[in-house]
Amino acid sequence: MITTDRWSLDVELLVTGATGYVGGQLVPRLLAEGHTVRCLVRDAEGLPAPWRDRVRVVTGTVEDEGAVLRAADGADAAYFLVHGLEHRIGGLLEREVRAAASFRDGVEAGGVGRVIYLGGLVDEEDIARTSPHLYARQQAGQTLRDGPVPVTELRAGIVLGAGSSSFQLLRTAASTPVTVRARLTRSLTQPIAEADLLELLVAVLDDPRVTWQILDVGGPEVLTYGELVARVREAGGAAPALSVPVPYLPPEIVASGAVLLSRLDPTLVLPLLRSAEEDAVVHDGLARELYPDLGTTSVDEAIAAALAEVQRQRDAAVAG
Repeated sequence: MITTDRWSLDVELLVTGATGYVGGQLVPRLLAEGHTVRCLVRDAEGLPAPWRDRVRVVTGTVEDEGAVLRAADGADAAYFLVHGLEHRIGGLLEREVRAAASFRDGVEAGGVGRVIYLGGLVDEEDIARTSPHLYARQQAGQTLRDGPVPVTELRAGIVLGAGSSSFQLLRTAASTPVTVRARLTRSLTQPIAEADLLELLVAVLDDPRVTWQILDVGGPEVLTYGELVARVREAGGAAPALSVPVPYLPPEIVASGAVLLSRLDPTLVLPLLRSAEEDAVVHDGLARELYPDLGTTSVDEAIAAALAEVQRQRDAAVAG
């Protein structure tokens, strides 16, 4: 269990959300560190083949406290990386809180020593104005902290990585010949490189300094969404776009176009775009103070790495 000392190798870890983007990248990192990993998933076939046979798989959902208990029993720590944006927007807050409560009670019964939760960047002093999506994430974190198991919450904005839905939306916006200047494009964002986020998720695992802490995490640069799209466009070699000012552009209209171009799930796109109407920046410097060497990858470096991985995946698909 959690102590004031750093853990040795071969720690038992539970990862939920392992079929998703961040979880799917995190599990092989944990395995490489020498840890034993369990995954609670709806469908084991959704786990990436390269490491599927190296983890213990428990079939179930985080909403099922019994399934969580079966997966968590005897684990040292657990990652909560799931969210309720699957196939429908209505009832998001209720789903997020219910899932967090079931997970909280299941890991408590299983004797887990620490929970690590990945949420979204929010301004606690202006929480009433935050988007429904980010408010639900904030409430899920609060629900986890209502239990006795110590929680470390990392809050991140846009993750710059090939499998990130937010990055896919950026690529979609960067591929169009026309860009708009609207409220959404003027909002501030502090994106983080995929590699940096994964490093931080591993670093906090056995660090007693971050028990019961909320850590805002982001990269070294703050820029507008419009500037970020321009960086992606430039990195991809696209010609400059025609910029058109628009007094107000409803997220629903943007989402409709983004869904057609990106083929992403519309129930995911709209909440992401609504969240993009507000600033998503680091409000607390604790993470930078504790981990000064992490989260330092520049936006341009992160974009280049993500685009290179997108190309690698395309080449592999063609070859295979």
